[in-house]
Amino acid sequence: MQLIGNTEAEYLALVLNSLVGQAQAERDAGGSVIKHWKPEQIKNVLIPIISEPKQKIISDLIKKSFVARRKAKELLEKAKSKVEEMIENN
Repeated sequence: MQLIGNTEAEYLALVLNSLVGQAQAERDAGGSVIKHWKPEQIKNVLIPIISEPKQKIISDLIKKSFVARRKAKELLEKAKSKVEEMIENN
């Protein structure tokens, strides 16, 4: 399978990091300690191509999850600071 049309970068990253993508990387690494693809192997990676609207939906969800994760980290840091401040003031 080859990439057809405009494949969303986030969708492509999701596929490559999925179990299917990881299995292909392990297969192509041939038992080496550092797993990486050679340029000629990348041409043969199988990427399931779904419709562009579905790729867009997945891409948008991934972007939203990164924003939510960043916000959660910020809130956790604020909460930790507040707890430390309260402990110091008591």
